Amino acid sequence: MMEDTAGRTMVRAAMKAPYLERDEEHLLALRWKEDNDQHALHQIAMAHMRLVISMASKFRHYGLPLGDLVQEGHVGLLEAAARFEPEREVRFSTYATWWIRASMQDYILRNWSIVRGGTSSAQKALFFNLRRLRARLA
Repeated sequence: MMEDTAGRTMVRAAMKAPYLERDEEHLLALRWKEDNDQHALHQIAMAHMRLVISMASKFRHYGLPLGDLVQEGHVGLLEAAARFEPEREVRFSTYATWWIRASMQDYILRNWSIVRGGTSSAQKALFFNLRRLRARLA
């Protein structure tokens, strides 16, 4: 999966982290939002690193290092944690998926080519659907 030992260590740590039940996740999110509890944020982030790694592996065909995609996904995960509203009764993973994907897609668009492409939503959609459309035409 990842060649470097730091990447393997990160994956092992993510796989050891326990899943969170809905109630436990909600309590941790409340502690993070109301009390700025860094330990609660760490527990939430570690419990969802599997999600980040899974999503990063879906983007690896763009030729960028998987470790970099995971790091960008973690940035998206932390952004989701900062904006998450636990009182809405939505699972954190559902909310965070959008932020993780957006962070990874922005990273891919910035680093995929030396020539800078567009970053509007229409150009972003075209870029990420191009492979599927080419396959359909062939």
